[in-house]
Amino acid sequence: MQTEEQRNIMEAEEMEKIDLVSWLQDYLSCLKKFWLQFLLIFVIVAGIIVSYFEFTYEPVYSAKITYAASGTGYMTVNSAVAKRLSKSIPVLVGNDEFKKDLLSAVEGKVSEEFSIVSSNTDESNFFSVTISTHDYESVNPLLEAFQVVYPKWVSKTNGTVELQIVDKAASSGRPVNVNSLAAILAKGFLAGLLVCFALATVYLLSVRTIRKESDMKRITSSKCISCIPEVVPKKRSSNKKLKLLITNKRIDWVFKQAILMTQSRLQQIMRRTGDKVLLITSTIPSEGKTTTSVNLALAFAEEGMKVALLDGDLRQPSVSELMKLPEGPGLTEYFRGENTPEEIRVVKDGVTFFRAGRKKGKISGLIDENRMNSLLEQLRKEYDVILMDAAPSYVFSDAIILSSYADKVLYVVRVDKADAKEIQAGMHSFEEEKLTGYVINRDMGGYISQSGYGYGRYGKYQKYRKYAELDEETMNTEDTL
Repeated sequence: MQTEEQRNIMEAEEMEKIDLVSWLQDYLSCLKKFWLQFLLIFVIVAGIIVSYFEFTYEPVYSAKITYAASGTGYMTVNSAVAKRLSKSIPVLVGNDEFKKDLLSAVEGKVSEEFSIVSSNTDESNFFSVTISTHDYESVNPLLEAFQVVYPKWVSKTNGTVELQIVDKAASSGRPVNVNSLAAILAKGFLAGLLVCFALATVYLLSVRTIRKESDMKRITSSKCISCIPEVVPKKRSSNKKLKLLITNKRIDWVFKQAILMTQSRLQQIMRRTGDKVLLITSTIPSEGKTTTSVNLALAFAEEGMKVALLDGDLRQPSVSELMKLPEGPGLTEYFRGENTPEEIRVVKDGVTFFRAGRKKGKISGLIDENRMNSLLEQLRKEYDVILMDAAPSYVFSDAIILSSYADKVLYVVRVDKADAKEIQAGMHSFEEEKLTGYVINRDMGGYISQSGYGYGRYGKYQKYRKYAELDEETMNTEDTL
């Protein structure tokens, strides 16, 4: 049996894993969104770093001499002498008189830009002196001059000290700081990655859009109905693009399962409360509310339910375009008393669609309350589910007006689209008891799964796919290209 403390530790560890995975997903999403910009920045930064190291490179040549120092017959004392002499080198090099003597002892002209450093071996009477300069022609003559001048200065400053040369290594002409192209390229590569990572971090910390379910939990207490994965359909031909409809055999399998799961949860919620009319809206345009509405209608129809879908987005109706419905009168003509409900409906794929109509405009100026109530009263008797696709709620008041005729409201939130404050304001426009929850559209969480027709990100479905493939093959679907 686990103790309460153990459970808390396990929960904390699980939350840390989730946060790390969430951040990784955010970085991958950012990379995907701005890959071209990041590539350009990477190339520029890497090029600058490589150019900097290449043009500022100066070769350094070194020559080395090792002495054995002795002042008495005792090794311990001799080691102290060697240590003292080694530490005195920097002081000696800083002496202008010593430097003048050193340069005068050189045969010919040499560079005056050089350095001399020393080191000693612990518990021994050995110490080494290394001369370094950028001029190869100067390093060996300087070493020879040092060999002549240094013992004289040691005698002046340290008394009787015997110096014996035990090793001397002249410069071979190979720089000690070899300019490795591989190392420079590696520095440029690393610098480019770090700059891109820093920019991505700044972007992720500054962005105010919704990227995952945990972001929604910070702004609303409404529950998440489901997360619909992102799907990038491939073109079938040069002028035709795959429609994101679950009735299409070519649509990504995981996308369809997400829609069916959403429909199932909504059906359970509405069945418990006895509701029939569901309004679907979003915060701003292009969040996928119409695609969600149509696919949910098709999913309800696949369950054998009688479904009606009203295109209530009279400003920018798109249900007819998505379903390729024939042009004709719709709700605007019905509200004006020009057509009956039977004349504005179109049945396709088991769903009854009520078109928006030929005239577009503000719904508050078109809707007739009595006719709307009469239409919904009739539809409640004929259909099991009535869906209404409404205009974005943050931009227009149309969805709020239509919500007075609906039993429930479903909110569609597209990942990385609307600002969190805009979403919060849009959701607060509806009565709390009516807002059944939200759907996160184009979710980029989970593992990547690839099909021949798109890229879904709902890895959790893949391991169960084999149990449904037989049903998928026998299902009566329609190619809606």
